[in-house]
Amino acid sequence: MSKKFYTVADIAKSTGYNRSTITRWLAKHKIKNAQMKGNAPLYSAQVLEDFKKAHDNRDTKPDAKEALMQEKNARIKALSEEVEFLKSQLAIKDQQIDTANRLADQAQKLNLADKPQLMHKDSDETSSEKLDSDKKTDKHWYSWIFR
Repeated sequence: MSKKFYTVADIAKSTGYNRSTITRWLAKHKIKNAQMKGNAPLYSAQVLEDFKKAHDNRDTKPDAKEALMQEKNARIKALSEEVEFLKSQLAIKDQQIDTANRLADQAQKLNLADKPQLMHKDSDETSSEKLDSDKKTDKHWYSWIFR
């Protein structure tokens, strides 16, 4: 069995992680390189397998975008329900306004129906007062002296 060695870039390419993440993981676990090829440290296949085992839960984490979408969908649903509730309240308010307008029209019609009768009574009283006031104005200016 020939041992295969990997550089940090090779491990990053095969796992899909960033090179700095792999370098930090190697430093954290104090893993020494098996060989050097020029300036590049080479690590055994065992290191690659250990890294994959340590980071295999990457796929099991809930996707942030999916969580955000679920949150947005829940917010949209709540807002839609609120809009429907407000529409129903608006319809009720419209009915109340129509009823109030109808009652105001009826009250105005009743008031107008009563007004001519009141005006005829008032006009009879005012005409008799006018006659009395006309009689009083027929007096001359000196009549008040000779009383």
